[in-house]
Amino acid sequence: MKGKIILLLTVLIVLGGFSKVYAAENVKEDVITLEQAVELAEENSRNLTKYEISKQKAKYQLYEKEDQYDETGYESVALLNRYNNLSEEYSTLQEQLNEGDTSVVSRMNEIEEEMDMIWEDIDTQSEALESLSDDVRDAENNYDDAVVAEENYQKQLEFIVEELYTTILIEEEYLLTLNKEYELKLNLLNKEKAKLQLGRSTQLNVDQLSMDVTELNKEIIELNSLIRNLKGELNDMMGREYNDELSLAPFEIQENVEIPEYDALLSKAVREYDTIAVIKRDIENKEDDLDSVDDDGYQEELLELEIKEEELELENEKYKLKEAINNLITEVKSKQEEYQSALINYKNAQKKYDWDKKRFELGQISKLDLIQSELDCLSAKDKNVSAGYSFYLAYRSLKLAEAGIID
Repeated sequence: MKGKIILLLTVLIVLGGFSKVYAAENVKEDVITLEQAVELAEENSRNLTKYEISKQKAKYQLYEKEDQYDETGYESVALLNRYNNLSEEYSTLQEQLNEGDTSVVSRMNEIEEEMDMIWEDIDTQSEALESLSDDVRDAENNYDDAVVAEENYQKQLEFIVEELYTTILIEEEYLLTLNKEYELKLNLLNKEKAKLQLGRSTQLNVDQLSMDVTELNKEIIELNSLIRNLKGELNDMMGREYNDELSLAPFEIQENVEIPEYDALLSKAVREYDTIAVIKRDIENKEDDLDSVDDDGYQEELLELEIKEEELELENEKYKLKEAINNLITEVKSKQEEYQSALINYKNAQKKYDWDKKRFELGQISKLDLIQSELDCLSAKDKNVSAGYSFYLAYRSLKLAEAGIID
C-alpha cells in the first residue's frame, strides 16, 4: 500500500511538472503562435501557390525552347552532313568526268541543285538557331526571375503575416482600453444621473456623458468588427475557415537590437536587390546583341540608345535604394526610441495602479479613481504594445531590405 502511495505521488509530481511547463509555454489548442501562423500561411497561401505555378510554367517553357533549339540543331547537323556527303560524291564524279566518263554529268547537275537548296536551308536553320538561342536565353531569364519572385514573396509573406498578426494584437489591446474607458464613463454617467435627481447636476452634463458613452460603444462595436475581419483574413491565409475561433499568443519584443550601419546595409541590399540585378542583366544581353548586330539599318544605334536608357534606369534604382535604406534606418531608430519611452511610461503607470489599489483598500480613493488609474495603466500598456510591435515591424522591414526586398 505504501508503494502504491509513493507511485501515485510520483505520478502527481511528474504531471505537476508537465503542467508547469505547459503553462509556462502558454500552449493551448486554440492559441496560435506567430511561428505557427507563418508556417500555416506558407503551406496554404493561394498567392504563394500562384508564384509556384508561374515558376513551373516558366520551367516548362524553358524546356520547350531548349527542345526546339536542340531539334533545330539536330536538323542543321543532318543538313550539313547531307551537304558534305553530296560534296564528296560530287568530287568523286568530278574525277570520273575528268577521266572522260560523261555519263556522270546529269548526276553532277542534280547534286549541284540539291547542294544549293541544302545551303539555303542551312542558312535558314542558322538564322533560326540564332533566334532560338535568344528565345532560350529569354526563357532562362524568365525562369530565373520566377524562382527569385517566389523566394521573395515567401519572405514577404512572412512579413505580411507578422504585420497582420501584430495588428490584431494591437487592436485587441486597444479594445481592452476602450472597454475600461466605457466602464468608467458609464459609472460617471450613472453617478451624474443620481446627482441630477438630487439637483446637484444639470441635464447638459448628463447628456454630454451619455453622448460619450454612446460614442465609445459605437467605437467598441466597430473595433470588434475590425478584429473579426482581421482574424478572418489571417484564418484564410492559414487555410482555416474564415469564422474559426482564433486566439493569438503575444510575443516578447527585444528592446535592444543591433541596427546595421548604412554602408554595410546598402552593400548587402545592392547585392540582393533583384531589380538592379535584372537591369544589369538586360544591359549585358543588349551589349551581347550589339556585338552580333548587322551593319544594315539603324539597329546598332537603337541598341546603343536602349543600353543608355537601361543605364539611366540603373542609376535611378540605385538612388531609390539608397533613399529607402536611409529612411528605414531612421524609422527603426525612431521606433526604438518610441518603444523605450512607452515601456518606461507603462512601468510607471503599472506602479501607480498597484499603489492606487492599496490606497483603495485603505479607503483613501474612490472606486471611480481606481477605475481611472486602471484605465491609465491600460492606456499606457496599449501604447507600449503598439510601439513595441511597430518597432518590431520596422526592424523586420530593415532585415528584408538586407535581403534585397524593399516595400
